Amino acid sequence: MPGNINIRMYNVGFGDCFLVTLPTSDGDRKILIDCGSIKKKKKSIEDIAKQVIKDVTVDGKARIDVLVLSHRHEDHLSGFAKKVWGEVEVGEVWMPWVESPTDPAARRIRNELAATARNLRVAATLLGLDENRIGAVALNALSDEGALGTLHRGFKGEPERRFFPKSKTAVVEEIKTPLLPGIDIFVMGPPHDDTALNDPDPPQGQSLLTGFSANPDGASAGEKFQPFGEGWIEEFPPMLDDRQQINEAASMVAAYELAAAKLDADINNTSLILLFRIGDEYLLFPGDAQWGPWELALGDAEAVELLEKVTFLKVSHHSSHNGTPASLLRDIIGKNNAHNGVVQAMVSMTPKKGWEGIPHEPILTLLTERNFPFCVSDRAEDNPPGPFVRNGTLCYDLDIPV
Repeated sequence: MPGNINIRMYNVGFGDCFLVTLPTSDGDRKILIDCGSIKKKKKSIEDIAKQVIKDVTVDGKARIDVLVLSHRHEDHLSGFAKKVWGEVEVGEVWMPWVESPTDPAARRIRNELAATARNLRVAATLLGLDENRIGAVALNALSDEGALGTLHRGFKGEPERRFFPKSKTAVVEEIKTPLLPGIDIFVMGPPHDDTALNDPDPPQGQSLLTGFSANPDGASAGEKFQPFGEGWIEEFPPMLDDRQQINEAASMVAAYELAAAKLDADINNTSLILLFRIGDEYLLFPGDAQWGPWELALGDAEAVELLEKVTFLKVSHHSSHNGTPASLLRDIIGKNNAHNGVVQAMVSMTPKKGWEGIPHEPILTLLTERNFPFCVSDRAEDNPPGPFVRNGTLCYDLDIPV
């Protein structure tokens, strides 16, 4: 199957949208992974969706062989709410197992996440909490029924809906589809284990630096945040214990911010982690996975062996501090690949209030130190590095010969 793999990263702003074209024995096959944004860059997400459809149209027919939703955050699915998808033929739709309409455990998780998002949204409005740090996070987590309706019931061609992984115990699950002949596909997440799903942040040795923290003074989740500590001594006793009231109010805000960060991470941990192998190329798309799923993968020999062969990486969670474990990026990924350890990478992001520290510069620094060519979608106006080709301000393209 000689030809080129093409990976197209659309400049959606803060979100993800990747179109992957794979050469097969039956001709080129197209995989769309996510289409969403919560802060546009040059184009609206509707414009991006229309461009994607144009890019998958051949001889007047728009077709996507496999369409993937990594997870249900708005910045990964909002584009599917647009009516333009009704004219697109899709072969299969892949979603994480937590989106299965018939799985009781999946329904429980969805209901719990939705209830938390609604409660945070109400609290942000009624209590006047920081809209960017709490309200926007809750809004990103609320179910987009229009987009989810398209994914579950829309598109032409009556696509089969598949939910992965099926196994409740295996860390790596190999799957097949006749739509991608000659392509090996491995699923590494999301796990079915509640502990892993609810484990958001890497331990100290696995984090390249601290990032978003709901407690500005570094207090742990169970401690009270006190912006006015014991060192603040007044000359006269405060009326009605003003200091205590201020500390309690600040603690309440910190608790809501911590809950917002936890909600964001819990949904991120439901991300599909997909690895595609074609020839000697291993393409890793981990959605927004955080520590829980990665911890399982790093402790599994088969998963580590596959990660060591990776040749392309979609950097998890827009290059946040908690999306990529330090040991994965520093010691494992690409270690035994077909290109002497060099991995090409893409980062999809634009700065947004409430998600400060994205992209996390130590991650970009480590990519540079490992001589990994990478590009950032937000920098589409710049001259692209190495093998990447800028397609106007709309997207970056990467061609990989196979």
